[in-house]
Amino acid sequence: MPATRSSPTRYPGRAHAARRVRLRLVLVVLSLSALAAVAGWVLLVSSLFGVATVTVSGSARVGAAPVVELAAIKAGTPLARLDDAGIARRVGRLPAVRTVQVRRDWPRAVRIIVQERVPAAVRAQGSGYVLVDRTGVAFDTVARRPQGLPLVTAPLGAGASALRAALDTLDAVPAPVRDQVTTVAATSSREISLRLTRGRTVVWGGTDRAARKGAVLAVLLSRKASVYDVSAPDVPTTRK
Repeated sequence: MPATRSSPTRYPGRAHAARRVRLRLVLVVLSLSALAAVAGWVLLVSSLFGVATVTVSGSARVGAAPVVELAAIKAGTPLARLDDAGIARRVGRLPAVRTVQVRRDWPRAVRIIVQERVPAAVRAQGSGYVLVDRTGVAFDTVARRPQGLPLVTAPLGAGASALRAALDTLDAVPAPVRDQVTTVAATSSREISLRLTRGRTVVWGGTDRAARKGAVLAVLLSRKASVYDVSAPDVPTTRK
Protein backbone atom coordinates (compact mmCIF):
# COMPACT_ATOMS: atom_id res chain seq x y z
CA MET A 1 0.00 0.00 0.00
CA PRO A 2 2.82 2.55 0.66
CA ALA A 3 4.12 1.86 -2.86
CA THR A 4 0.73 2.71 -4.27
CA ARG A 5 0.61 6.05 -2.47
CA SER A 6 4.12 7.08 -3.73
CA SER A 7 3.67 6.14 -7.42
CA PRO A 8 1.69 9.29 -8.41
CA THR A 9 4.69 11.45 -7.38
CA ARG A 10 7.39 9.18 -8.80
CA TYR A 11 6.17 8.74 -12.40
CA PRO A 12 5.78 12.45 -13.19
CA GLY A 13 9.40 12.88 -12.08
CA ARG A 14 10.58 10.21 -14.47
CA ALA A 15 8.67 11.75 -17.36
CA HIS A 16 10.16 15.16 -16.62
CA ALA A 17 13.68 13.70 -16.54
CA ALA A 18 13.10 11.92 -19.84
CA ARG A 19 11.94 15.18 -21.44
CA ARG A 20 15.10 16.90 -20.22
CA VAL A 21 17.27 14.15 -21.74
CA ARG A 22 15.44 14.40 -25.07
CA LEU A 23 15.80 18.18 -25.05
CA ARG A 24 19.52 17.91 -24.41
CA LEU A 25 19.89 15.44 -27.28
CA VAL A 26 17.98 17.74 -29.63
CA LEU A 27 20.17 20.67 -28.61
CA VAL A 28 23.34 18.61 -29.11
CA VAL A 29 22.20 17.47 -32.55
CA LEU A 30 21.26 21.01 -33.55
CA SER A 31 24.59 22.34 -32.27
CA LEU A 32 26.56 19.70 -34.14
CA SER A 33 24.55 20.33 -37.30
CA ALA A 34 25.21 24.04 -37.02
CA LEU A 35 28.92 23.46 -36.46
CA ALA A 36 29.05 21.09 -39.43
CA ALA A 37 27.29 23.65 -41.61
CA VAL A 38 29.70 26.38 -40.57
CA ALA A 39 32.71 24.09 -41.10
CA GLY A 40 31.40 23.09 -44.51
CA TRP A 41 30.89 26.70 -45.50
CA VAL A 42 34.38 27.65 -44.30
CA LEU A 43 36.04 24.75 -46.15
CA LEU A 44 33.97 24.62 -49.32
CA VAL A 45 32.65 28.13 -49.91
CA SER A 46 34.61 30.82 -48.12
CA SER A 47 38.08 32.01 -49.12
CA LEU A 48 39.45 31.55 -45.62
CA PHE A 49 41.19 28.37 -46.82
CA GLY A 50 41.35 29.49 -50.43
CA VAL A 51 44.39 29.16 -52.68
CA ALA A 52 46.78 32.07 -52.29
CA THR A 53 50.01 30.60 -53.66
CA VAL A 54 50.98 27.84 -56.12
CA THR A 55 54.54 26.50 -56.06
CA VAL A 56 56.17 24.10 -58.52
CA SER A 57 59.10 21.76 -57.92
CA GLY A 58 61.00 19.40 -60.21
CA SER A 59 60.37 21.34 -63.43
CA ALA A 60 63.96 22.18 -64.38
CA ARG A 61 63.44 21.60 -68.10
CA VAL A 62 59.81 22.68 -68.40
CA GLY A 63 59.92 25.68 -66.08
CA ALA A 64 57.34 26.69 -63.48
CA ALA A 65 55.28 29.09 -65.62
CA PRO A 66 53.86 26.51 -68.10
CA VAL A 67 52.99 24.20 -65.20
CA VAL A 68 51.10 26.94 -63.34
CA GLU A 69 49.33 27.99 -66.53
CA LEU A 70 48.13 24.48 -67.36
CA ALA A 71 47.20 23.77 -63.74
CA ALA A 72 44.67 26.63 -64.08
CA ILE A 73 44.10 26.99 -60.33
CA LYS A 74 41.99 30.08 -59.69
CA ALA A 75 43.11 32.22 -56.76
CA GLY A 76 40.77 31.90 -53.81
CA THR A 77 39.49 28.46 -54.76
CA PRO A 78 38.91 26.53 -51.51
CA LEU A 79 41.62 23.89 -51.05
CA ALA A 80 38.99 21.27 -50.24
CA ARG A 81 37.40 21.75 -53.66
CA LEU A 82 40.54 21.33 -55.74
CA ASP A 83 40.34 18.72 -58.50
CA ASP A 84 43.72 17.04 -57.98
CA ALA A 85 43.22 14.54 -60.81
CA GLY A 86 42.19 17.26 -63.24
CA ILE A 87 45.19 19.42 -62.35
CA ALA A 88 47.57 16.47 -62.77
CA ARG A 89 45.97 15.54 -66.08
CA ARG A 90 46.34 19.04 -67.49
CA VAL A 91 49.96 19.45 -66.39
CA GLY A 92 50.72 15.96 -67.72
CA ARG A 93 50.03 17.23 -71.24
CA LEU A 94 53.48 18.77 -71.25
CA PRO A 95 55.61 16.30 -73.27
CA ALA A 96 58.58 16.49 -70.89
CA VAL A 97 56.46 15.70 -67.82
CA ARG A 98 56.34 12.07 -66.75
CA THR A 99 54.37 12.23 -63.49
CA VAL A 100 52.55 14.93 -61.49
CA GLN A 101 51.59 15.11 -57.83
CA VAL A 102 49.30 17.79 -56.37
CA ARG A 103 49.55 18.51 -52.65
CA ARG A 104 47.57 20.89 -50.46
CA ASP A 105 49.69 22.88 -48.02
CA TRP A 106 47.09 24.14 -45.58
CA PRO A 107 45.85 26.69 -45.01
CA ARG A 108 46.27 28.48 -48.37
CA ALA A 109 48.95 26.94 -50.61
CA VAL A 110 49.18 24.29 -53.34
CA ARG A 111 52.35 22.46 -54.29
CA ILE A 112 52.73 20.78 -57.70
CA ILE A 113 55.52 18.21 -57.82
CA VAL A 114 56.70 17.31 -61.31
CA GLN A 115 58.88 14.40 -62.34
CA GLU A 116 60.37 15.08 -65.75
CA ARG A 117 61.38 12.55 -68.36
CA VAL A 118 65.06 11.65 -68.45
CA PRO A 119 66.69 11.50 -71.89
CA ALA A 120 68.15 8.09 -72.72
CA ALA A 121 69.02 8.76 -76.35
CA VAL A 122 68.44 11.15 -79.24
CA ARG A 123 66.95 10.86 -82.70
CA ALA A 124 67.87 13.06 -85.61
CA GLN A 125 65.14 15.39 -86.81
CA GLY A 126 65.87 17.90 -89.53
CA SER A 127 68.86 19.94 -88.50
CA GLY A 128 68.37 19.16 -84.80
CA TYR A 129 67.70 16.28 -82.46
CA VAL A 130 64.77 14.90 -80.48
CA LEU A 131 65.31 13.71 -76.92
CA VAL A 132 63.86 10.26 -76.21
CA ASP A 133 63.32 8.73 -72.77
CA ARG A 134 63.74 5.09 -71.78
CA THR A 135 60.17 4.23 -72.78
CA GLY A 136 60.61 5.63 -76.29
CA VAL A 137 58.68 8.87 -75.76
CA ALA A 138 60.08 11.84 -77.68
CA PHE A 139 59.65 14.88 -75.45
CA ASP A 140 61.94 17.75 -76.49
CA THR A 141 64.02 19.07 -79.36
CA VAL A 142 67.53 20.51 -79.21
CA ALA A 143 69.73 22.14 -81.81
CA ARG A 144 72.86 20.21 -80.84
CA ARG A 145 73.33 16.61 -79.88
CA PRO A 146 73.90 16.42 -76.11
CA GLN A 147 77.21 14.93 -75.11
CA GLY A 148 76.99 11.38 -73.79
CA LEU A 149 73.63 10.51 -75.36
CA PRO A 150 73.74 7.86 -78.11
CA LEU A 151 72.02 8.43 -81.41
CA VAL A 152 69.16 5.97 -82.06
CA THR A 153 68.04 5.23 -85.60
CA ALA A 154 64.99 3.19 -86.52
CA PRO A 155 62.99 3.38 -89.76
CA LEU A 156 59.58 4.95 -89.40
CA GLY A 157 58.00 1.98 -91.14
CA ALA A 158 59.16 -0.28 -88.32
CA GLY A 159 57.02 1.64 -85.88
CA ALA A 160 57.67 1.93 -82.19
CA SER A 161 58.83 -1.70 -81.85
CA ALA A 162 62.17 -1.01 -83.54
CA LEU A 163 62.79 2.08 -81.44
CA ARG A 164 61.85 0.20 -78.29
CA ALA A 165 64.18 -2.65 -79.29
CA ALA A 166 67.05 -0.19 -79.72
CA LEU A 167 66.41 1.30 -76.27
CA ASP A 168 66.10 -2.14 -74.67
CA THR A 169 69.43 -3.09 -76.20
CA LEU A 170 71.06 0.06 -74.92
CA ASP A 171 69.74 -0.74 -71.46
CA ALA A 172 71.15 -4.28 -71.63
CA VAL A 173 74.67 -3.10 -72.41
CA PRO A 174 76.88 -2.99 -69.27
CA ALA A 175 77.50 0.55 -68.00
CA PRO A 176 81.25 0.67 -68.87
CA VAL A 177 80.42 -0.37 -72.43
CA ARG A 178 77.39 1.91 -72.68
CA ASP A 179 79.63 4.91 -72.26
CA GLN A 180 81.34 3.88 -75.51
CA VAL A 181 78.13 3.59 -77.55
CA THR A 182 77.65 6.40 -80.06
CA THR A 183 74.82 4.96 -82.19
CA VAL A 184 72.19 2.24 -81.89
CA ALA A 185 70.65 1.19 -85.21
CA ALA A 186 67.57 -1.02 -85.43
CA THR A 187 66.19 -1.92 -88.84
CA SER A 188 63.74 -4.12 -86.92
CA SER A 189 63.48 -5.71 -83.49
CA ARG A 190 65.55 -8.61 -84.85
CA GLU A 191 68.32 -6.65 -86.52
CA ILE A 192 70.14 -4.35 -84.14
CA SER A 193 73.70 -3.07 -84.24
CA LEU A 194 75.80 -0.72 -82.14
CA ARG A 195 78.43 1.77 -83.16
CA LEU A 196 81.16 2.29 -80.57
CA THR A 197 83.93 4.84 -80.20
CA ARG A 198 87.03 4.37 -82.35
CA GLY A 199 84.89 3.18 -85.27
CA ARG A 200 84.01 -0.22 -83.80
CA THR A 201 80.78 -2.05 -84.64
CA VAL A 202 78.76 -4.54 -82.63
CA VAL A 203 76.40 -6.95 -84.36
CA TRP A 204 73.75 -7.51 -81.71
CA GLY A 205 71.01 -9.33 -83.60
CA GLY A 206 67.61 -9.54 -81.90
CA THR A 207 66.46 -8.60 -78.41
CA ASP A 208 66.60 -12.20 -77.16
CA ARG A 209 69.19 -13.16 -74.49
CA ALA A 210 70.09 -9.51 -74.05
CA ALA A 211 71.75 -9.93 -70.64
CA ARG A 212 73.93 -12.75 -71.94
CA LYS A 213 74.92 -10.72 -75.00
CA GLY A 214 75.87 -7.75 -72.84
CA ALA A 215 78.07 -9.88 -70.57
CA VAL A 216 79.79 -11.54 -73.54
CA LEU A 217 80.37 -8.19 -75.24
CA ALA A 218 82.05 -6.75 -72.14
CA VAL A 219 84.60 -9.60 -72.25
CA LEU A 220 84.92 -9.61 -76.02
CA LEU A 221 85.93 -5.96 -76.16
CA SER A 222 89.26 -6.86 -74.57
CA ARG A 223 90.23 -8.13 -78.02
CA LYS A 224 91.32 -5.64 -80.63
CA ALA A 225 88.88 -5.77 -83.54
CA SER A 226 86.64 -3.63 -85.68
CA VAL A 227 83.54 -5.87 -85.57
CA TYR A 228 82.20 -7.78 -82.57
CA ASP A 229 79.38 -10.22 -83.28
CA VAL A 230 77.33 -11.33 -80.25
CA SER A 231 74.15 -12.19 -82.14
CA ALA A 232 74.83 -15.83 -81.12
CA PRO A 233 76.28 -15.18 -77.65
CA ASP A 234 77.44 -18.78 -77.12
CA VAL A 235 79.68 -18.56 -80.21
CA PRO A 236 80.72 -14.87 -80.45
CA THR A 237 83.11 -13.78 -83.18
CA THR A 238 85.33 -10.81 -83.99
CA ARG A 239 86.68 -9.39 -87.24
CA LYS A 240 89.52 -7.00 -87.81
